[in-house]
Amino acid sequence: MSKGVYIIAEIGPNHNGNSEIGLKMIEEISTTGVNAIKFQLTNPYALYSMDSFKASYQKKNDSAKSPLEMSLRYQLKREDHIKLYSACKECGVDYICTAFDIGSMTFLDSHIYMPYFKIASGEIFSLDIIDYISKRNKPVILSTGMATYSEISASIELINRNFKKDITILHCISNYPAKFEEVNLLNMQEIMERFNYSVGFSDHTIGNDCAIAAVAMGAKMIEKHVTFNKNAEGPDHKASIDIEELRSLVNSIRNVEVAIGVRDRIFSEQQREISKVARKSIVTAYKINKGNIIKEEDICYKRPGIGFLPIEKNLIIGKKVIIDIEADKIIKPKHILWE
Repeated sequence: MSKGVYIIAEIGPNHNGNSEIGLKMIEEISTTGVNAIKFQLTNPYALYSMDSFKASYQKKNDSAKSPLEMSLRYQLKREDHIKLYSACKECGVDYICTAFDIGSMTFLDSHIYMPYFKIASGEIFSLDIIDYISKRNKPVILSTGMATYSEISASIELINRNFKKDITILHCISNYPAKFEEVNLLNMQEIMERFNYSVGFSDHTIGNDCAIAAVAMGAKMIEKHVTFNKNAEGPDHKASIDIEELRSLVNSIRNVEVAIGVRDRIFSEQQREISKVARKSIVTAYKINKGNIIKEEDICYKRPGIGFLPIEKNLIIGKKVIIDIEADKIIKPKHILWE
């Protein structure tokens, strides 16, 4: 994984089954600073049984009568994905693709280099796909929408069946769009502590607020759906952001990364300068003549902060003055007899 937050722009089916739109989206998305662009691939006949049905959000956003018809409508050919991969490579971004059947998985892994295997929330128990992934030494992105802790644990055990993998677990709410009140970002931190893996956030909310907050809370990976047109027909457009919103998201994430910093308190030169201007020192309330003993009533506290701090007054109360100090002047070590 990159040193910074790994940002994935999820096109998914938002190319509407048109590879030219997919290529154009790669061209534009790659200018935003994302690390990767993600697609989806399946053989719809290998994914859907005759008993399959559409989710409520799919019924609202797409006119297809069945999930099979919907999937066929928005599916690209396998050879199209080779073109998309080449376009990503030329544009300097990673190509990632979620496979929803074992045939698509083996095709992708044998024809295209992907830095991660991505396991969608609905695929965490697809034994044929998980078994294939478990035998390969490649990092894994595991989405956890709808999954209980025990289910996440079981899926991780299957993935690690042959050897321990580099897994990034994505906190995910499987609703399109997800409501703010159900996002529960603190659970992302709980997942990190329970399973001792890096975590991220697959964001299905409207806007960028939750993704930015997730980064501030420790997310190492952000996945966000992207579209050219939020009002287009298709299952994911309405839960997506457009290109300019994506650009804003990337900029915000990079700013937050810098702002997070380290646990130590570090002060810049500018802060040190302002400290001298804004803090107060111990100052003479009246002229103090040489030989006098400094008393409480002889001092007050005024800017700048280049002398003794007010909390250090006990260092000088009761001390003899060896040089005349005019009124309204900072008391300095050279004025005091130190015995």
